[in-house]
Amino acid sequence: MRFARILAIAVLCLLAFSVVAQAQAGNKPSQFVQLTITTIKPSAINDYEEFTKKVNAARDKTAGSPAQLVYAVNLGGPAFTFYTFTQWDKWADREKFPNAAQMLTKVYGQAEATKLQKMALDAIVQVRSEVYAYNAAASLNARVFDPPAAFINFQRNELVPELAGAYGAALAKLKNAEEKAGDKRTIIRRNSVQGTGFVSYQVVQFAKLSDRDAQNPNAGDALRQIYGNAEATQVQDILNRAIRNRQQIFLAYRGDLSKPKATASSSN
Repeated sequence: MRFARILAIAVLCLLAFSVVAQAQAGNKPSQFVQLTITTIKPSAINDYEEFTKKVNAARDKTAGSPAQLVYAVNLGGPAFTFYTFTQWDKWADREKFPNAAQMLTKVYGQAEATKLQKMALDAIVQVRSEVYAYNAAASLNARVFDPPAAFINFQRNELVPELAGAYGAALAKLKNAEEKAGDKRTIIRRNSVQGTGFVSYQVVQFAKLSDRDAQNPNAGDALRQIYGNAEATQVQDILNRAIRNRQQIFLAYRGDLSKPKATASSSN
């Protein structure tokens, strides 16, 4: 009888661990992110937003359509510019994404699909896309925000090529120091795999604007406390010298233009 009780408790513990592990895996940032940056003519902003909403409506009706989060530049960058984040874990997953033109044609018909695509092309000043891979060793308190964060502080760093490796190692040490200092922020760091080479980015996410007022641990103090003055100075020197160009942009979530949940794949 005692053995049966022990066995039952062990099974319950195993099941609980399994549920927690699955939840943690589901809350892990995706391995890859495609960042599409689109600048719109001021006179055509309404047309572009109408186009985006109709595309999302088509995605909702199309099996396998991925989630897409759209943020608008709020501070520090060009106006009428949108940052669209599309995520996946394996390239085989991306291969299954529906073709946009075919999707629009199927949902709206050829004539309306052609009209919508022309509307978008006429509205866009420029568009570029980059793909980044998740850097788990350098990311702090990594998790997926659900619902999506209301604001993102987006930092894009172009690196000196010969210092890129040293920069990655220094970032891992910075993350370790931030963690031990009790920094509660979620900071996701990634490295470029498509687009401009030797580029890294980090995003700090905020549920509300006032969260930016919180006093976070000082990075220099945290490094010195963990590694001592000499090594902390070396780490900070690498983090500074390795960056050739830095861009900081504050982004605001556009839920009306986003598709926060993927459409389930067809069972056929």
